[in-house]
Amino acid sequence: MSDLVLVGPFWTRSEAASYLGISAEALCERTDVVRIEGRWLEETYPALQFEDHEVRHEVSTIVEAVGRELPGAAIADWLSRCNPLLAAMTPLEWFDAGLSLQTALTAIHEDAEAVRSRVNGHGRMRSAAG
Repeated sequence: MSDLVLVGPFWTRSEAASYLGISAEALCERTDVVRIEGRWLEETYPALQFEDHEVRHEVSTIVEAVGRELPGAAIADWLSRCNPLLAAMTPLEWFDAGLSLQTALTAIHEDAEAVRSRVNGHGRMRSAAG
């Protein structure tokens, strides 16, 4: 099984809210943000999803589409993992190249079970600072 890979840096609730120019409460209510929740610690927010004081449009669309099915750690892992359905690019590289968001949405739906299994204890978690 593959390890779960989370690419940092990671922001606190306060840091993410400040970057977006909203309150911490408003951030917690948003359903278009990748948040990685812990059992004992405050959630963290992968900085890779933010650009120009907003959540990247492609990332927010992915989160809105699968956020009820997949935890934030699974989505963060998927965003930074090379994907054969996306020409062996990571989804973030795919988006940076201006390629189809619809293709990426299809890919995450097809990958959902594998992505979920990496988070549900089948893989070990590693963190990569960035």
